[in-house]
This record gives sequence, C-alpha cells and structure tokens, in this order.
Amino acid sequence: MKKIAFAIMGILMALLLFSPSMVKSNPPRHCEGLDIYFYEDPDSCFTALMAGEIDFMAWALTFPQYLLAAASPDIQLAGYAENGIYEFDLNNNYTIADFPGVRSMMNDVEFRRAIAQMVDKNWIISFVIDGFAERIDCPICAPQKGYGNETCCFEETYPYPYSIAAANARLDAAGFDDVDQDGIRNYPADWPGRPGRPNLDPVKICIRSDHGHRLTAGNALVTTMTTLCHIPTNPILGSSDVLKPIVMNARNYHIYTGGWGLGRWPLYLHGLFHSENWFPDGENYITGMNASNLPNYPDLDDDLYHVKYAETDAEFRAAVKRASGKIVCDYCVNVALWSYVSYWAYRKPLVGVVNMKGYGIENTYTFLNAKKCNDPDTPQDESQEPIRMGLIHAPKALNILYSSWVYDYSVLDRVFPALMSVNPYNLAKDQPWIAQDWEVSTWYDPQDDEEKTKVTYWIRKDVWWHEPDTGEVVQQFTAHDVEFSIWYNYKFSDSWQHDGFKDIHHTKIIDDFCIEVYFDSKSIWFVYYPTYPLLKKHALIPLLCEEEYCEFVVTEPRNPSDKDILCPPCGSIIQIIDVTKMPEDIPLIEGVDFEILGTGSPEWCHNEIHWLRPLDPGETIIFHYYTTSADPHGYYLADLDWSLTWYSVGPYIPIDIQPGVGGWAIFDCNPCHFLGAPPEGEIDWDWTWSGTTHPRSGYYQVNIYDAVMLLKAYCSRGDGVPPTNWEPGADMDCFDLCHVGLYDAVMLLTNYGAKFGIPPDP
Repeated sequence: MKKIAFAIMGILMALLLFSPSMVKSNPPRHCEGLDIYFYEDPDSCFTALMAGEIDFMAWALTFPQYLLAAASPDIQLAGYAENGIYEFDLNNNYTIADFPGVRSMMNDVEFRRAIAQMVDKNWIISFVIDGFAERIDCPICAPQKGYGNETCCFEETYPYPYSIAAANARLDAAGFDDVDQDGIRNYPADWPGRPGRPNLDPVKICIRSDHGHRLTAGNALVTTMTTLCHIPTNPILGSSDVLKPIVMNARNYHIYTGGWGLGRWPLYLHGLFHSENWFPDGENYITGMNASNLPNYPDLDDDLYHVKYAETDAEFRAAVKRASGKIVCDYCVNVALWSYVSYWAYRKPLVGVVNMKGYGIENTYTFLNAKKCNDPDTPQDESQEPIRMGLIHAPKALNILYSSWVYDYSVLDRVFPALMSVNPYNLAKDQPWIAQDWEVSTWYDPQDDEEKTKVTYWIRKDVWWHEPDTGEVVQQFTAHDVEFSIWYNYKFSDSWQHDGFKDIHHTKIIDDFCIEVYFDSKSIWFVYYPTYPLLKKHALIPLLCEEEYCEFVVTEPRNPSDKDILCPPCGSIIQIIDVTKMPEDIPLIEGVDFEILGTGSPEWCHNEIHWLRPLDPGETIIFHYYTTSADPHGYYLADLDWSLTWYSVGPYIPIDIQPGVGGWAIFDCNPCHFLGAPPEGEIDWDWTWSGTTHPRSGYYQVNIYDAVMLLKAYCSRGDGVPPTNWEPGADMDCFDLCHVGLYDAVMLLTNYGAKFGIPPDP
C-alpha cells in the first residue's frame, strides 16, 4: 500500500509538468436536499449531533464539547480562526433612559478606562474559553488584527493592562472616590443630575445568558466591579430576545456582553462606530451623543468616513489605523476581548466539506460540493440523502431585509444570492457568481463637479429563478432583477441591508444582462455594496408595490442637467412602467430622455428626475410607475408567507419551513444551479479568468493547485485531534472516510483538468 501511495504522490507531482485543459461544461447536479433543524441552545444541538440526528452543527464547539467530539469515532473536526469579535460594549451616550437627566458614568472616558483595566483578558481566554480564542485589543477580528493601530491595538502596547490597583487609582483621580466611606463610590463633585456627591447609581450590565463564555465573563466583571472596585451594579441576564430591545433598540444600558460575526475587511468599523449609525436605525449602539445631542466623537467620525469612502487600499489602511487608535487609545469606546479559534464538528458520512477561512464549514461551497456516504457501494454520481444541519437557536425572523442574527442567515443564505463571491481559502480574492464579470470606473457628476464611482455588472445568462415549494423553473435572472432589488432596498432605511444601497445615485440598464450602478461618491468598497440580497422582480412587484400615475407640468424650460422632484411628498419609484410626453403622446425612455436619482437622507426616495433632453413650457409628462405599498416588516418579508417570496437561484429550493424551537427549514436540491456539478477533485475553488475584454469569461478547474492542497493534507485524519495539515475539502471519497489518502488522490487524477462553471458564450 505504501508503494501505491508513493506512486500516486509521484504522479501528482508530475502533474506540475503540464497544463490541463479538459472541459466539463456545467453538467446538472445529482444531489438530494438540505434539512435545517432549530434547537433551543448549543447543548441540545450538540446532543443531536452526537446522537446522529444531524450531520453538522452550525456553531463552534466549547472545549468540553471538543473533547467529546474528538473522542468519538463518528465525528470529524474542522478548525479555523473566526472573523468575529466579542467585547464589553460600553454605552458612551450622555445619559440612558433609566436615569433621565443624569449624566451616565460611562460617558466619562476615565471611568471607561478604569473598566478596561478591570478586565483580565488572558484569564478569560485561558480559563473561560480554555484557550480556544485569540486575544484582541481593538475591535478588529484576530485574522485581520494587522490592520490595527500599533500604538494601542496589540497586547504589548495596550494602554489598559489588567490591574485592579490601577483601575481604582484611575477612579479616585477622576473623582469617583468613596468620599463618605460607606463602601460605595460616589459621583464626582457637580456631576450633572447628581449634585452633592451621592453614591453612584448601579451600573446596568446586560449579560447574555444564552452564551456560556459571555455569561462567565460578564459575571466576572460584575464581581470585580462590586467587590474589588466598590461600584454598584445591576446585572440583567437574558437571551438575545430579552436583551436586544434593551440594548440595541432602546440603548438603555451601560455595559453589554457583545459579539459580532463580521466581514473580511475591517470596513465594519464604520457600521459599528460611526454616529450616522446611532439610534434608531443603525447597528452602532455604543458611541452615543453628548449633552447637546451631537455626536460624541466627530474626529472619529471623520476617520470612519475615510474607512468607508477610501479611494485606495493605502487610504483605507491609514484610516483604519487612525480610527482604531481613537477607539482604543483616545476614547476607550469599548473593550475588545477575543476572537474564537474554533472547531466545528460534522459526522463521518459527510465528505467534500469546504472549511472556509474565517467562517468554517457553513458556506455555499460546502452546500454545492458536500455529500453523504451512507452506503459505500452507492455510485458516486447518484443522489444521496439530505444533509442535516443543526442551528443552536431558532431564527428570530426570516425576513431578508430585517433579519439580523447569524442563525437567521444560516437559512436565508441558502436561497438569497449575491452578485459576487470570494475564494474560500483566500478572502482577499473576489470571484464571480451571478455576475459573470464587473468593471469599476468613474463618472462625472456635473451637479457638484465631482468624479464618482461607477460599477458595471454583467449577469450570467444561465441563471434561472426557481419557484418555492414546487421548484419549477419560472424565469431567467436578469439585470431588471438587480435594478428592482436596488431601489426596493434603498427605500427602507431601517433595513439591516440598507447600508449596501444608500450611496447609490442612479442606475442604468444597458441590456437584459448588463447594468451600470452610479454612486454618489467614491469608494473602493462600492463594488460590493449593491450585490446582496437579490430579489425576483416579477414575482414581488405585485405583492410589495402598487401602480401610480403622476403628472409633471413643465412651467419653465427644462434643459439637460436640470433636476426636479417628482410628485412630492415622496412616492419612491421602484420601477418605471412607462413615461409619456403630452400632448404629442410621445414615449420617453429612461436613460435616454431622463434619469431617476435617489434623494438620500432623510427620505431615501428614488424620485428625483434628471432631464437628459430639453422640455418646453406647456408640455406635460405623465409618469406611470410602481411604488412601495406593503409594509416590509414581519417574520417573513412584508409578513407574507415564505412560499410567496422565496424564489431561489441558490443551491437549494425551499419546500417547507416551520418557525420556532423544534422547527425546521427543508430544502430540495437545485439540479440546475448555474455552476453545475463540481467534479470530484475540486478542492481549492479558485476561479481562473479568461480573456481581457469585459465581460470576461472563466472557469473553475481541477488542476495542480488542487493537487498541491491534497498533497499537503495527504495521510491526515479529521477524527480525534486533527493535525494542522488536515483539510476537510481534500477528503472526497466514500471508501476511506475522514482520511486524505489513496482513493482521494485517484479521484483527483480521474478528473484532472476538468473545467466547470463556465458562463455561456455571450
């Protein structure tokens, strides 16, 4: 056997000597479906995994769970460093609702710095999380920590090292001393709303009880504050359902045990800390307002603006360094704690799992590629049983505009697509998805004499919408779906997705498979912004919108570049039906005779008309268009049943959903996914571009890079304690489960050179 293995490895190495060219043009997928089950908590989900009721658990293991999983002969493990942060969020706002008119002690920077010095991060990581985490000292995920400011974002330069003595001394120096010697610290002299130096009001600490590590860390902070630092506390323990209204909706808290799953760049700093995202619409529940109800940190806002609207990578990196320095060094806005170094567990019949950097095995590549091997004698190309995934919580909502929890998107992401993707092993590499290609350029806006970003997207011509429940192929995906998705999302500023649409100025459809998106400023990030979620126009317009007519009477000459607001008050145009110039009854064409612009804050209407041709007084323009009618809020979009709105171009088609703990989401396989059936041997999922003229083509291919990944993982196992070279994606065969070996190499050799995912010829 050793001789055979070495021979196979020699053949794989020999593949370096030639370039493969075999083509497999997107054959249909042979697969079953996906069953997602909703559990009450991580423990019950893990119990179901160990009992064989599910195939994998969509959550990181605790250390005790890891030990049990590693000891089981039926469980495989996949380790990765998470793109996530956990922290003590400090409400910097001037006051909170529980103490109206009283300046919050958390509004004082020295009080916040003292809190930071009460936190023993290394103890939390070593003894609470059992080493399954990496310390972070600014709110940037551990895999991205190199972006942080060197003067304070690393342990050796962190300005608030753990020291109870230093914390107490800082409080004393700031006037929060125990002047009456009753064992409780007092407010400083002349404190707004609390004159006469009374005892501190209790610090309201909201602790997530449904997450063990945050629960223990939060309780430890309470103990330290009360017993060692003499600060009264009011701990409130609760699940996300209990604490979200207090923390994220009302901002009526002092300290919260926060946690975020985040993106692949620290662009998220803008969303988390810029004042424009403060109550009531944004995800920033931290930085707050001052006594005059103005942003606490306008200089931080300026740096965060340049994080989001950077025009070059160098500008972005510099802005992140400045912003992270202010967050930690200057203002101690919150206390970053850890990013997980996690293990996910899955059962042995599952092969072809893709362990994505920063995110683990729950990703679209896994759901396109993985299969179960219940019967080793079953031919590899025949359908397998459904994959069963367990969620540690039931989704709070399954509304693509308003869902905000990670377990919501574990369901939503199976159906709602994006234009672009990313290489699962290199998060800096963008890859095509529904958009076959894109091009970033600029456009000149004569209204304010500025160059701004424009992005052109070319849509694949083999993407089809599938009807929920039946799976029937109903319509081709086109640029009109993209346009509808943009202007529908643009309208609702309280949507979880709104940040990805609010900077769009106007759009222009070139043809059914090409759309230009014009932005109202410049940023290297705009290429990613209007790409998710994508909605089916023809199915949703009748449900979410209504037809409207509006007459615009020309009272003075209108010249090209003139603008007018259509039909105030705002009737946001989601889609033009037709436009007619009277009395001649001449049709006007959007993009030729006029453009429709977004008005921006505060109305977020798409109803500003920019004329592209002259108009004479006395003419009347009749606009016939769709505008929003249904309230989009609800457990599902607009409180409509999922079966009316969940049209899919993803790898699965929804056929049954039962909300709540003990419920489920059942999906059938989409056999006509545009990438087709990945050949066995595809490991690296690396896209190769072909051509230089837009729209470019390209392909995935089983090639030398897949062979190298297999060689690196050769002879490794994923059961027990997996070695550092274990790569779940290299374990493909059903005859030697949880081991990268001879059969995997043979499968790769059999398909070596195969190309797939090739877009249709334009």
